[in-house]
Amino acid sequence: MAREFKIAKGVKDWYGQDAILRNEMKDILRRVFERYGYSPLETPVIERAETMKFKGGEEIQKEIFTLKDQGKRELALRFDQTLPLARFVASNKDIKFPFKRYVIGEVFRDGPTQPEQGRYRVFTQCDVDILGVKEMTAEAELLALATDAFKELGLGNIIIKINNRKLLDCILDYAGVQNNKKFKTIIALDKRDKIGNEGVKKELLSFMLKKIVDKLISAITKAKNNNETYKKLTKIISSKKGKEGLNEIKQLLDYSKSMSLDFVEFDPSLARGLDYYTGTTIEVYLKDKSVVKSAVLAGGRFDNLIGDFIGGKKEIPAVGFSFGLERLAMILKDIKKTLKSSNTQLYLIPINTAKECLKIARSLRKRGLNTDMDLKGKRMGQAITYADSLGIPYVGIIGEDEIKEDLITIKNLKTREQKKIKINEVYKYVNKNKQ
Repeated sequence: MAREFKIAKGVKDWYGQDAILRNEMKDILRRVFERYGYSPLETPVIERAETMKFKGGEEIQKEIFTLKDQGKRELALRFDQTLPLARFVASNKDIKFPFKRYVIGEVFRDGPTQPEQGRYRVFTQCDVDILGVKEMTAEAELLALATDAFKELGLGNIIIKINNRKLLDCILDYAGVQNNKKFKTIIALDKRDKIGNEGVKKELLSFMLKKIVDKLISAITKAKNNNETYKKLTKIISSKKGKEGLNEIKQLLDYSKSMSLDFVEFDPSLARGLDYYTGTTIEVYLKDKSVVKSAVLAGGRFDNLIGDFIGGKKEIPAVGFSFGLERLAMILKDIKKTLKSSNTQLYLIPINTAKECLKIARSLRKRGLNTDMDLKGKRMGQAITYADSLGIPYVGIIGEDEIKEDLITIKNLKTREQKKIKINEVYKYVNKNKQ
């Protein structure tokens, strides 16, 4: 009996239309990132376990994939792109600030999966981060970048939610949440997408008094608009730290307004479940929640993280966020009317001319034309059917007559139009008539 090799739980093979769509998305994001002045940084997927366990919070620590190398050293697969960034900056003293980086790469979490929401154990994070800028102009630039990226991806209808960890900490104080229960409370608030508001309230009641929960829920509930929410909180927040958080929110809202980003919402209930956030927190949602309920982008400010890696009290301001590629790809797959199954522009069919066809295919590829050819000697009809099934727009028939006349018979598989084109004009013809 043949052995059956099954794919690991919580992961997925990407091929055909899915793989092409994902690569197109990566290319779009890369172009937007570089347009804003960010440079690529690639770090290993394997880190020392002590690096990955240094920060992140109790919940995320449970999901770390760990392993040992042959030297019995404790290693871990990265669960995000932020801790490797902190490790890199801490160990490279010659970095010039501001330091703006982007990364598009896989991360790994041994946690629950929701394939229908684009949540897998191996997933791709597309991160941008600005280091060395304490001003809210950094966050403002990131919001503009996110807006452009979603527009170019074809997902322009978004809502950007912002909050501030300094403010949230002071709201917890105001409500009477004990210090040893604050991060547990933030973890509960961060589960809104999964368990809803009632679920969050139920979880909070499991470890806090009802009067504290009610006071907290009342404080973090949004008013009818950003200004009213801001005014509401100025009346209950009196600490220096809380006022600082409120002032940063106001600055960011003012910057957003100046850039006509009228879909930015101040949401005091927004909580990110990682313990290294120190200021602004950001999440982006699609307006149409029927497509996907969870955030499709998330991040915030982590001013202490890199300093903690370096040691001492050095503070390196840092802010960034991450696009979830799998969720975005799932959404775009539903939205797009047609998806490419192949990036091939021209499929050559040799008719007893394999040697000559190989030479012609090579010359077309050198010019930059994505060219494939029949390598099996199929009958013409079979070869055309094969090319058509992959969505290749053109086939090129090369028989002995075509070789003698130095041309290719090009057939448009959509219109069924057929023309004889000189070989040195094929590149221009196919690109001029792109479908």
